[in-house]
Amino acid sequence: RFGLVQDKAVLEDTFRLRHEVYVEEFGFERKEDHPNGLETDDYEENSIHFACLNESNSVVGTIRLVMDSEKGFPIEHATQTGFVGEKPERSKIGEISRLAVSRDLRRRKEDGMYGVESYLKSKEGGVLPDDGSIPKEMRGRKNPIIVLGLYQVLYHESRRRGLTHWYMITEKKLFFALKKYGFLFHQIGEPVEYHGQRTPYLGIIEEIEKTP
Repeated sequence: RFGLVQDKAVLEDTFRLRHEVYVEEFGFERKEDHPNGLETDDYEENSIHFACLNESNSVVGTIRLVMDSEKGFPIEHATQTGFVGEKPERSKIGEISRLAVSRDLRRRKEDGMYGVESYLKSKEGGVLPDDGSIPKEMRGRKNPIIVLGLYQVLYHESRRRGLTHWYMITEKKLFFALKKYGFLFHQIGEPVEYHGQRTPYLGIIEEIEKTP
């Protein structure tokens, strides 16, 4: 089940999953900075949180949307960015971040923290085309359902709140995976080094809606 997080216990469970992925598994955050086993930062109070729950009501996937505040957007503190088209007022923009998927539900052992690598490879082991289409060999395969489900509920809540644009700074493999399933983003800056290369992107919601 996918949805907006409104329950305090579920919210803590999302922070616990983030700790498992970002702190314990990949070491992106320092354990001593999160002694309570919950991975959080200064943007939580200005964020909308989403979760995927399994049949036991445990969080197995999470993502958040950071709204504008006096703190600004995380992307603005990470790198210089441009924009595509006319820039709306800041209240119409949200930043997508902190995507995490439970290790137990990634398809293959070699998949990274988003669990999308398996969906980017052809049967021959090469990377599938990145033109946004879904090749014949990919049709009928199991989709990265947790990632796509989280982005779908995030989209519906964004529309409900009147947002028109999304910021995102992430690895290119996630960008390519999202592109294959209709979530098109524009690169708006140069990659920066932060636990590996991260690239800044902009999603225009109206444009994404028109993607076949």
